[in-house]
Amino acid sequence: MTTTQSPLSQATDDRLSQMLFQGEEVEEEFTVEGARVAVTTHRVLVFTPDGDGRRFDHADRPNVLDATVETTGSDSYVGWGVRSGVYGAVLFGGGVLLQTSGILDSLSGVTPPEDAPGAGIAQLVSVLPKALGMLTTVLLVGGGLLVVGALALVALYFSSRERELVIERAGRDPMRVPVSDDDAEDVARRLRAAVGTGSKPRSD
Repeated sequence: MTTTQSPLSQATDDRLSQMLFQGEEVEEEFTVEGARVAVTTHRVLVFTPDGDGRRFDHADRPNVLDATVETTGSDSYVGWGVRSGVYGAVLFGGGVLLQTSGILDSLSGVTPPEDAPGAGIAQLVSVLPKALGMLTTVLLVGGGLLVVGALALVALYFSSRERELVIERAGRDPMRVPVSDDDAEDVARRLRAAVGTGSKPRSD
């Protein structure tokens, strides 16, 4: 990341300079990876010509509250990951409990009494171990898949995390600029200092 203080009119990309008001002057300018941030006598301008969202954004200097560097990610991955992990642990734990409790072995060794009324009890006794065995398998497999899914969601969350230069402004969502270099904190500090200086009155 590099920072410059050259006038916007001397920049190689003059599209941002064309957005200045009449009489508006650049006081300080920063180049932050794929974005340019300029502090003028009137506003803070953010120009991201290669960005996916808005390419140009701005805020009047009195409305700029702060500039910080934050690490953000998709929180929805965390929420779904936690839920999947909890459900998976419960199902997998239930399967392990059935498998290790000895209930299946006990039922397999049970034979209906000879004087049992009808064949219903005999069929129930013979089917019950198979049904519990299938239930145990479903719990183990389903729980294991949910736990794996939870780990995948957590991995997606960490892969979605990125550092951003966040410019807070009153009454509107903050302006966000992705950054990754080590001197991003220095840019935020210099931006706070630049915005904190007295603005010249508008002449247009």
